[in-house]
Amino acid sequence: MQDKSKLLGALAALLVIIIVVLYMAGSFSQKQSTGLKQSYAAQYSGNVFTILLQPIAKVEKVPGSVIAKQNTQISSRIMAQIETLNVRAGDKVIKGDVLITLQKDDITAQVAQSNAQINAIKASLNQANKQLIRIKELSNKHLVSVSELDDAQAKFDNLTASFAVAEQQQAQAKIALSFTSITAPISGVVVERLVEPGDTVIPGNTLLALYNPKQLQVEFNIRERQAVKLKIGERLKVIFPSLNTQSDATVSEIVPVADKAARSLLIKLDFDSQLGLMPGLYAQLILPLNKAQGVLVPISAVHNVGELNMVYIIEDGQIQRRFVRLGEVVNAQQHVVAGLNPGDIIAIDYNVSQTK
Repeated sequence: MQDKSKLLGALAALLVIIIVVLYMAGSFSQKQSTGLKQSYAAQYSGNVFTILLQPIAKVEKVPGSVIAKQNTQISSRIMAQIETLNVRAGDKVIKGDVLITLQKDDITAQVAQSNAQINAIKASLNQANKQLIRIKELSNKHLVSVSELDDAQAKFDNLTASFAVAEQQQAQAKIALSFTSITAPISGVVVERLVEPGDTVIPGNTLLALYNPKQLQVEFNIRERQAVKLKIGERLKVIFPSLNTQSDATVSEIVPVADKAARSLLIKLDFDSQLGLMPGLYAQLILPLNKAQGVLVPISAVHNVGELNMVYIIEDGQIQRRFVRLGEVVNAQQHVVAGLNPGDIIAIDYNVSQTK
């Protein structure tokens, strides 16, 4: 008898636990059917909007960057030590401004040495010329031998050649001296300074980098299917999100080699450079695509519920809510990708918070 009472007690306890679990799981609550979420039925007299399919001009936003159409890297043509460096990154320069001065003591000495050498050769050449004239006069009178005339002529010719070589050496020394002053080849902005005063520069190594802010471009890698449709001179719209601005741009260059990995072509466009832009900024190209049939609704008809979006529709004399998936805003209307069908009627002004 005692065992039977324990068994009944255990069964009763198990039944209580099952009832509690079912209650917490909502088994005794009234359920709503899935699909359309019906709100409180109310008499509605506000504006309505009937869903119709209409052509929508689709676009593709292609990411890209601003680049400098005219840029240059400054390097030295001679090996020397930097004496002065007159600019830093961000400085504006004008074509011809002196950017870097190199030490020129050795080269100045070479120029002076070449001048002295030229003067010495010139004096010897004058003397050899006079001697050659006298020898020729004596040779005409048969007072000197032919070999003496030949020697005088050879000496004059050798000095003439030496004088030409000295002049070339002097010209080279003067050119090297001019290379000690490095000037800006274009007007623009300094973007990199890679050396400091006292550094020894080597010919060909980059010292500074400049770009012209008045000649900028944007470049994009566009899918080859769309890129092959573009033409030189075609005008497209470009957005610069960082500055919250946009500009019309003209296709100026289509690189005729496709990227095998990305299946894209590099496209460059010219635009108005007076927008305060700089190389490297992010840009978006608005690339028009073919039109397609779709659903557009007034933006005010769309309601947000957390991360979800919905509209109120009138169906069977009642106002119900229907969740939708949104696309882009097109001509001040919201593109609805999924959730609505042609013929659906939207209660634009309905607000569930105003109903009881």
